[in-house]
Amino acid sequence: MDSALGNWVQTLGYIGIFAVVFAETGLLVGFALPGDSLLITVGILVAAGKLQLGPALIVLFIGSFMGNNLGYWLGRLLGPSLKRRVKDEHMERTRVFMLRFGPLSLLVGPFIPVVRALVPFICGTLRMPYWRFFLLTLLGSLVWTVGLTLLSYYVGSKIPNLEKYVYLILLVGILSGIVPAALRFFWGRKASNAKRI
Repeated sequence: MDSALGNWVQTLGYIGIFAVVFAETGLLVGFALPGDSLLITVGILVAAGKLQLGPALIVLFIGSFMGNNLGYWLGRLLGPSLKRRVKDEHMERTRVFMLRFGPLSLLVGPFIPVVRALVPFICGTLRMPYWRFFLLTLLGSLVWTVGLTLLSYYVGSKIPNLEKYVYLILLVGILSGIVPAALRFFWGRKASNAKRI
């Protein structure tokens, strides 16, 4: 890993990773942010000695937990008006997911891009009792951030020099979110055009 990235991680890394996780889980604009690949990257950088494990886990957890709570209250206070800013397909995908898992959506949802941003919002819109949301999102945020980061930390500690490929890991993470969305858009347009013919 080059020294510029190493310096950035050491000086601004904790603020940056907090901001990304908070935005992805709390704002309805966080769909394109690389949440999972960020956690994996943080674990690898911790294994390489570029970040400290304790502070990294704390800021990731707090960012996720606070973001989820922001999403819940946005849904509760502004739900109907904000729904118009979310694509129908994303709302439908999350609705089906929540029907399948019920309240456990808050435990499973953080592991699924797009869904992790919408589940808290929909919980607020549906006025799930806050105490239930609070407990479930507390546990879900903990399992997602700590679990995935520790797993990648373990892998990074077993594979020497894995941190040299951190850019590649981030790129793969971003592309894994963008490519399926682009394909869905392409096939949706193709199906729409076929119906008009």
